[in-house]
Amino acid sequence: MQQQEDKRIRRTKKLLRQALTRLMQQKDFQSITVTDVVREADINRGTFYAHYRDVYDLRERIEAEMIADFRGMIAGLRPSEIATLQPVLSRAVDYLEENREIVTALIKVSGVEGFGKKLIGVLEECRLEGMPFRSVEDIYIARFVAMGVVGMLEKWITEAQPIPKHEMISLMAKVLAPLMQS
Repeated sequence: MQQQEDKRIRRTKKLLRQALTRLMQQKDFQSITVTDVVREADINRGTFYAHYRDVYDLRERIEAEMIADFRGMIAGLRPSEIATLQPVLSRAVDYLEENREIVTALIKVSGVEGFGKKLIGVLEECRLEGMPFRSVEDIYIARFVAMGVVGMLEKWITEAQPIPKHEMISLMAKVLAPLMQS
């Protein structure tokens, strides 16, 4: 019985996420109401409030879940793989491509201040994680690398005709190669 409830809750949250994504593609986030979301998701208002306070809470939780998913993907990598960032970049590109619609909508709504800033934090942590000793320069370089990667990914994910995934990974690796040696 409990598993049935979990399945229904997951389905409801997925419907709400999809509804918010569609709405963010159609209009400004600030003008989206709970009524818009529940109508789009075809669920009742009480169900929405059983899970979220408002549309801002829904968006924040979606972002948090996506960042947690991304952290989980990276957690499976060995320290040597994280140090080169190549597997991290590959996983980032795969994840963003799989979630293109919601990521594009989130970036459009909050840009570098929201979802992008959270991604920067994750990539910065990755760069610093494998370093037993961190100098002040390492910390600044990690921020520079993370912001550059997120900037490139934001441009790639929001373009109508992006370059192929493997080319994007190669381009980022080429740009980052000199920085990864420090």
